Amino acid sequence: MIKYCIGILYAAGLIFLAQGCSDFLDKQPDDMLSLNEVFAQQAETEQYLANVYSFIPPAEGDGNMGFGATYMQISDEADFGYPGIYANYEHNIGNWGPTTDSYNQWRPMYRGIRSASIFIDKVDECQQMSPELRARRKAEARLLRAYFYFILARQYGPLVIVPDAFEIDANPAALQQAQTPYDDVVNYIVSELDLAMPDLPNRVENVGDMGRVDQLVAKAIKARLLLYAASPLFNGNPDYVQAKNVDGVNLFSQSYDPKKWERAAIAAKEVIDGMPQGLYNPFPSDPVKSYMFVFLDRWNQETIWGRKPKNELWDWKWYSDVAPAATGGTSINGTTQQHVDAYFMDNGKLPISGYTADGSPLINEASGYTETGFADANGPIYLDRIPRWKLGVSNMYVNREPRFYASISFNGAEWINHGVDGNETYYHEFWLGGKDVTLNPDNYAKAGYNIRKFAHPNTVWHTNSSIRRWESLLEIFFRLSEFYLNYAEALNEYDPNHPDIFAYVNLIRERAGIPLYGSSDLPKPVGQQSVREAIRAERRVELAFEDLRIWDTRRWKIAEQTDNGPFYGISVKGGNHLSDPNLYKRMVFETRIFQKKHYLWPIPQTEMERNRKLVQNPYW
Repeated sequence: MIKYCIGILYAAGLIFLAQGCSDFLDKQPDDMLSLNEVFAQQAETEQYLANVYSFIPPAEGDGNMGFGATYMQISDEADFGYPGIYANYEHNIGNWGPTTDSYNQWRPMYRGIRSASIFIDKVDECQQMSPELRARRKAEARLLRAYFYFILARQYGPLVIVPDAFEIDANPAALQQAQTPYDDVVNYIVSELDLAMPDLPNRVENVGDMGRVDQLVAKAIKARLLLYAASPLFNGNPDYVQAKNVDGVNLFSQSYDPKKWERAAIAAKEVIDGMPQGLYNPFPSDPVKSYMFVFLDRWNQETIWGRKPKNELWDWKWYSDVAPAATGGTSINGTTQQHVDAYFMDNGKLPISGYTADGSPLINEASGYTETGFADANGPIYLDRIPRWKLGVSNMYVNREPRFYASISFNGAEWINHGVDGNETYYHEFWLGGKDVTLNPDNYAKAGYNIRKFAHPNTVWHTNSSIRRWESLLEIFFRLSEFYLNYAEALNEYDPNHPDIFAYVNLIRERAGIPLYGSSDLPKPVGQQSVREAIRAERRVELAFEDLRIWDTRRWKIAEQTDNGPFYGISVKGGNHLSDPNLYKRMVFETRIFQKKHYLWPIPQTEMERNRKLVQNPYW
């Protein structure tokens, strides 16, 4: 029998049990059982696998959406107004390194890998399970282990691939292992996903099993992994030419390989072909509402893999952090002017074509965008009664695309909820003296915007009411829209004339309610670079706040431009009423630091000390 140096007690693998999407993740383990006793019983074996699932990190990063510890806060798309969060006192000012624990996935993911490996090795001892069920559960654990490796690879690059088990009396020197080169890590993860797929169902259909992995999840992980591996950060990056492991082996390939893009395109198309029903579009005449409900209607046809949040507290804390102060919210979870600028106009054109050296916007006059003047009438209605803009708001927010109104709260924007009795109306007030700007303490959305995406219109949060009501959300790890964009991006890099490129980008724009590329009002971009920029622009808007932008700017090697330097907002303290022109002058609310070393996380110092064969990531 194999003996594990990582512990023989069941408790060693059951540290982080948490709630999941359904009943199978809600079971409590008996942590006094030995591994042999655990895998002698079907119920305990299932509970052990539930624990492996519990290692899946939140979709939004380290921590949770409601407490400001999300990856979006350390990208260019978001800002959290409270100074006492990791992003504000560590990452965004360059004050982090190998001894910093925030956003560090190294230890929890390797714990998940360990637990999955134990399950893979031991599950066949459970004779209470049928051979078919044992094979399926083993495949689930194998997929989860591959996913944990993917989480590590996108953050740290080359990894130690851990053998399934060590003998308890192994020589300590045998436990010291060098990193595997990044490309080999990718191939290992792909091979594990391929090995798992035959024993998984095509799709999980039983309601009680929602949240379990299936073949489509395996394909989605593979497709995202291969897209990242084909990208400039990992595909022939000369910045990493000196990175070698302790054996002198190059950890990053120095040869650009266009075939990696082809491999990524093929993988993305397999995901797309597995979802012939297409994008979720329940309200074709109201694209704002349709886009909102992609994230609010649980398990809709666009969801590939998700789960109920591990703690319901996260849902209402997110809601309270983005809701206006007039409703009892804190109005603290915000976005940046750079991200607001990224949304299209309703004619499908970008409002800003770039910035001058001092940060002034280069306005695309063909888009119709202006930063002067104020609306003289209300805009169209969505969500039955809320205007897209109201009389007197800045023209900066008029005639923007539907996803803007579904995702961003701005000065004068009506809140999506109407109170406990349904008859109250609330508006955001990001100005000196306004309800959403608190000077003591100085906690507010510094750029003058809140994130609106993911907030449910049926949720009520009001400190002056004895009634609380919220709609619990779904953490979405993968959805179909991403793979339309993944496919288009990969095609453009190796076959830029392929007709599918704009076919799939246009499916997203069609749901978004804006003109399609190639229509009479919007010609297709010409040339590979222009198409690349168009795909990236679409991705930035469609996938906003979904834990993807941070990895996109890194894999494209543009984070030194996007995440470094001054960050802008409106002049929150420069005006004192909705239609005050001084309020809408751009101002720097924060200066961030992003250096070349930040593209990959440093390996934690504690791990470097445990394993003397580890080599620190470049520039740290």
